[in-house]
Amino acid sequence: MLVLSTLLQLSVLQLLALLPKGLWGCLQCDEKFKENLAKLRTGLVQRQIHDSRLKARAEALLQGLEGDFFSHYATSQFAGFAVKSMVDELVGDVRSRTEDLAKSTLTDQALLDALVEFRKKTTMKLKVALKEHQTKACDRANCDWLQYSVLDCVGCKDINAVCYTIRQCFVDSQDRLSLRYGPEQWDPKIAQNGVAVVLCMGGVLFLVIIGVEFDQSA
Repeated sequence: MLVLSTLLQLSVLQLLALLPKGLWGCLQCDEKFKENLAKLRTGLVQRQIHDSRLKARAEALLQGLEGDFFSHYATSQFAGFAVKSMVDELVGDVRSRTEDLAKSTLTDQALLDALVEFRKKTTMKLKVALKEHQTKACDRANCDWLQYSVLDCVGCKDINAVCYTIRQCFVDSQDRLSLRYGPEQWDPKIAQNGVAVVLCMGGVLFLVIIGVEFDQSA
């Protein structure tokens, strides 16, 4: 029985190794999708966008999609975890759409507009997968019963769905949003110092008013 169990485990591991890598991560983790984007950037854009400014914008857009655009969106607007089955479906969809774009006859502004629209639609579909899990993971009454897998859109890991902390649901949202503008600059001492300054100014103003009234009475 031990030998049979070991053989079964090895067989499962071999089957998992044969699965496409894209099924185990968010969009930027899928090598085929990134390969398609690179082909659009180095092939289609170079051939069919002649204006240098439009070409630079198209190249920057595609490089962003190849890089951390989607993981940044997932963590700046949500907690970074999406329903796995929904992302798997989206990966297949974006692979197909990038292959169709590679056959496009559009040029210049029209092609740039098509790329911008592709990014918009893809981001909105990823948003659905992120929001679906966030809504369920923040439901304190039912989140302990979640029975599906989610994807860590930064670490490209497949994990079981669990409840979010209050910080992940609410308090941390401003911190995640600040990632778009640079490192966090807020310091708790700033608020304390601000209160102290206001109180001091109030005290000075009070003394000035008392002094004026004393002069008038004198």
